[in-house]
Amino acid sequence: MRLPIRPFPRPARPLSPVVAVAAACALPAVLLGCTPVLTEFTAHAGAALVPSALGAPFALPALRVVPLGSTGWAAMLCEDFAVVALVAVAALRMRRHMRLHPRAGRARRALAAWTALIAAGAAAGLWRGLVMARMTEAGPAGWPAYAAAGAALGALWGTTLGWLPAASTWAGRTSGSGRDRGGDT
Repeated sequence: MRLPIRPFPRPARPLSPVVAVAAACALPAVLLGCTPVLTEFTAHAGAALVPSALGAPFALPALRVVPLGSTGWAAMLCEDFAVVALVAVAALRMRRHMRLHPRAGRARRALAAWTALIAAGAAAGLWRGLVMARMTEAGPAGWPAYAAAGAALGALWGTTLGWLPAASTWAGRTSGSGRDRGGDT
């Protein structure tokens, strides 16, 4: 009796770099939204709290379901919107890179993903700085100062954590084909 020969299963299709970058940018937001992770991080990296003690937004925005402490629902919804802006800007930047450079190598894609988080962090930080200026009722000079501080610190956090989306694209596809020129397939 002969056993039927089955073909090998097809390997799973790797994630699109756009989806990988979006997921990697959402990961810190989800982790910072978990109270035990946030508490552990702030307990061991106290120096990271210094800019927020001066009124600047802390880290990248955190995705929360309920407000943290006495911050209120308005602050939580603004943070959640900043997370949406962070992920959207990073995904759009990576999609643009994939459209302009469909045959880019791994190193170029990793660098594009890293800079996508820098730009996304700056955009989210700008929004969070404007929200902070509104909540503190800053004067005419305070609005641009809070916005600039938020954008600068968001870009700094994006630079620090940019290895996450870079690593997520490193394991993905390397050569582009006519099928994936759009970047989001």
